[in-house]
Amino acid sequence: MKFGLAKKISLATVSLAVGGIILSALFTNLALTWNFNRYLDSVQKEQNRLIMDTLTELYSVSTSWREIRYATMYVGLTTEAQICVYDLEGRLIADSLPGMMQGRHGRHWRQSQQDRDHTYVYSLYANGSPIGTVEITPLNRQDGWTAEALVFRRTVQISAIITGLVAVLASALVGSFLARRLTGRLQLLTQAAEKWGQERFDTRVHLSGDDELVVLGKAMNRMASQLEEQSALRKKLTGDISHELRTPITTMQSYLEAFRDGVLPLDQQNIEAVLEETKRLGSLVNDLQSLTKADLSSREVQLAPLDVTVFLAEKAKYYLPLLQQQGINLTTSLPEKNLLIEADEKLLEQVLSNLVNNAAKYTPQGGQVTIAAREEKGQVIIAVTDTGIGIEAEHLPYIFERFYRVDPSRTRSTGGSGIGLALVKELVETMGGRVEATSVPGKGSSFRLYFPLGDYINPDSPSFPTGGSC
Repeated sequence: MKFGLAKKISLATVSLAVGGIILSALFTNLALTWNFNRYLDSVQKEQNRLIMDTLTELYSVSTSWREIRYATMYVGLTTEAQICVYDLEGRLIADSLPGMMQGRHGRHWRQSQQDRDHTYVYSLYANGSPIGTVEITPLNRQDGWTAEALVFRRTVQISAIITGLVAVLASALVGSFLARRLTGRLQLLTQAAEKWGQERFDTRVHLSGDDELVVLGKAMNRMASQLEEQSALRKKLTGDISHELRTPITTMQSYLEAFRDGVLPLDQQNIEAVLEETKRLGSLVNDLQSLTKADLSSREVQLAPLDVTVFLAEKAKYYLPLLQQQGINLTTSLPEKNLLIEADEKLLEQVLSNLVNNAAKYTPQGGQVTIAAREEKGQVIIAVTDTGIGIEAEHLPYIFERFYRVDPSRTRSTGGSGIGLALVKELVETMGGRVEATSVPGKGSSFRLYFPLGDYINPDSPSFPTGGSC
């Protein structure tokens, strides 16, 4: 039999309630018994004092034991106690019990005599001189309790039992309600997770309140949104890869069939066309391989102190011929002082190369690409800025996703594989940095890399001008 969470919570609630009620009843009974015994003892002592005062007054008035003998039976009957009076020689002068045991109450007093358990002994004085001893034994008691006290205690115990039963029932109902409410909300979360496992990422969890389950539901909804985006990107990735592979393969197949059928001559121009398609196919494979290596680069990265100023100045000279061929002006904006970071020089070179090539791809002839670096709030910021076509605002959150491309046309001039910026993000984060992008459509884009500033600056390193053209 399945013992669900709701039953467990209900059972735990009832068990705690029962345990608490039992402990409470135990302590209450002990406290009631102790305090009521103190109260009964104080009442009995006060009654004994009154009895002593009565006997003393009678003896003082009569100066004989005769009046005390008569009074003893009357006082014993009215106070429900056996009173025995002894003189100084220890002789019994008066005993209230024999008289009390006569008549219709005799049987009752006889039973009380058998159950008696407390006897109080006092010295009897008259006019300041001892005249004898008085023994007072309360009757009609059970374990020191009077009949009225027993009725009171029994009433309290019955009330406590009824209250406990009501409390147990209430705790069972409340525990069951809370357990069902909790498990019901958990079932909603479970059903949503199962639907997400079936790739139905449009499902959302709707919970009311402000407790931890609501926070969990909101977190799961955010995760579902991310999974939905990733699913859409994955489908787009499949389409992109299929298209990128299909186009060169189809082209090469067409050329080869034309060569076989004699439709096209096997000349230099046609061979170059086939070769161009093989290069395109090889480029896609290389991009995929680079991204796979980036996933493993956290185990291969070798961080070392790197002077950003020197590094960027040297790389700018390397990129200058490529950009000049496309009619793009390359400038640098580097600080006079040397900025040190912890980075892998080879990986950072790959990142910079991807950013510069990406900027050149979308910058028209006559435009400008700027490589800059500066220190800000304990960080070194490396920026690659262009004056190209820019990126629309709706695309900016996704440009670092794998195979995401702003240009859906996939032309050879601007298509690419959509891996370059994803690779940049992977490599920068592997080196402990982060990357951000801003863009204004029609005016250009800026990609910024953030790295913690190193605590060592080499004073012997050469300085470079703050700006200019390479």
